[in-house]
Amino acid sequence: MTESKKEFNATDAAIRLLNDYRRKQQRFDVFSEYDAAMEHMRETASASIGHLKEPLKSVASRLFQVTDKGFFLFHVCFWKIDLIAEALIHSIDAKNPIALANNARALVEHLAALVAIAKELEKLENRLSGQGQEKQIHEALEKAETFIYRAYHGKSPKTTSEPHEQALHVNDCIKVLQKEVPDIEEVYDFLCDFVHPNYGSNALVSMGVLGSGRLNPPEEFHQEVLDRIRRYCSLCMIFINERSDQYGSVLLKLQGLVNRCFTRGATVNTAFGRRRPSPEGDGKSKETAYFFRKALTAPEATEMAYMFLKDKGCDVQGTHLVGFGDGVFFDLYDTDEGQIWFKVPAKLN
Repeated sequence: MTESKKEFNATDAAIRLLNDYRRKQQRFDVFSEYDAAMEHMRETASASIGHLKEPLKSVASRLFQVTDKGFFLFHVCFWKIDLIAEALIHSIDAKNPIALANNARALVEHLAALVAIAKELEKLENRLSGQGQEKQIHEALEKAETFIYRAYHGKSPKTTSEPHEQALHVNDCIKVLQKEVPDIEEVYDFLCDFVHPNYGSNALVSMGVLGSGRLNPPEEFHQEVLDRIRRYCSLCMIFINERSDQYGSVLLKLQGLVNRCFTRGATVNTAFGRRRPSPEGDGKSKETAYFFRKALTAPEATEMAYMFLKDKGCDVQGTHLVGFGDGVFFDLYDTDEGQIWFKVPAKLN
């Protein structure tokens, strides 16, 4: 049987998808030295912000900081998931059911945290887009700043009574993920049952009857349960693969809002005003790709593309970079209405 037609069992599929994620994650090793990787962008933004006048100057500075720290948090989440994936591979190879269940639950929790962060940044973008009231702009930024602080520095409620210092609660993150994956709470409860020191985990290392049977039975005895756990791991990795570009795009949109602050004549009341995108082309091919001639940078063009598709009622399911040429690159958007082409200026800022 050829590789393309090979049918994978639950173990093979999980190992393959976990390894695929780990290989793809290595592409982002360039950001391991985060300050060095971001140095040019930070210097460019700092110089542009330095030329602004208050109150727009403070708004642009805070928004850039949120975008920068949000990008950092995304990488923190992705690297933690990478380490969990490594642990899951080891637990499967070692046929360790307790480690498998523990790490599968951790995978769901960290996926939920990633989605919660992405959704909060989406809320910020939505709150700022079209907003011309300084008070509301500062309130939106404060909510995002507090959330990001909690997502990274958050402490246990047992050590602090200040809500803005408390860590994100995993159940709140699960509820956010539930809007994307309706049965995730059922999945999470199932995994928890095999993690806590109760009947679920006891049964994984026995025959399931108190005071009777063999202890530490072979994996085959719990094959159905273990395969179900491995399938949940596979579904998590598929979800991440399908949605990571979509969630990452919110950072491009936020950077686009930062760039608006640098537009000549911009004020705190006009910088985030909605501009109806009017592209050239029809988006049906690379040659006739939609192109926003007024977009001066890649983030601004990407922002316009999402706004344009949102106005058309298209649901974006993923994006692909498919080529470069003459100072532009081409993005192919997967939507519920088919694939749509966009031409984007290669300039980043």
